[in-house]
Amino acid sequence: MKKAFYIALLILTAGCARGPEDNTLREIEAISAMRQLSLVEYRVRKIVKADDEGEWYKIGDRKILLSCTAYLKAGIDLTGFSADDVDIDRLDGSVTVRLPHATLLSMDIPASEIREEFGQVTLLRSSFTAEERNALLRQGEKQIRDSVPSLGILEKAEENARRFFESVFSKMGFTSVEVVFEP
Repeated sequence: MKKAFYIALLILTAGCARGPEDNTLREIEAISAMRQLSLVEYRVRKIVKADDEGEWYKIGDRKILLSCTAYLKAGIDLTGFSADDVDIDRLDGSVTVRLPHATLLSMDIPASEIREEFGQVTLLRSSFTAEERNALLRQGEKQIRDSVPSLGILEKAEENARRFFESVFSKMGFTSVEVVFEP
């Protein structure tokens, strides 16, 4: 019984004796365990249209207008993040955090958010098949992915990452926090 008490006391005093370096290291390990830091979500509506005028052997034409809503999440991929990416200067209370640039983490287009807004098929033509509709939606998804840099979502994610890390390290007692994005 006395032996267990002394072991518990030893563990307790060892835990109290930890310095700020241990707390900082634990915080960094907790951040790197997140894998992905999702920092911003955008909702984008996309209209996809197709005007399929008949080939020379097909009489008539068909048209379709589809709308969809995509949910984009951008943030920082932390899979390679470690304590090596954090430079701490305890003397002047500054820290520098090196992060990869923000990326598009996910894009979701729920089936409930896909609608046919308009469809017109002449009498001698068949309607658009499910395969053709899916091909149109893939085209719309590619256009959304291609437009991500112009949306400003990645810049906003990096701005939010900077704020997040400044807040975390300020709460740990650092007076100067610099976040650097590297390729």
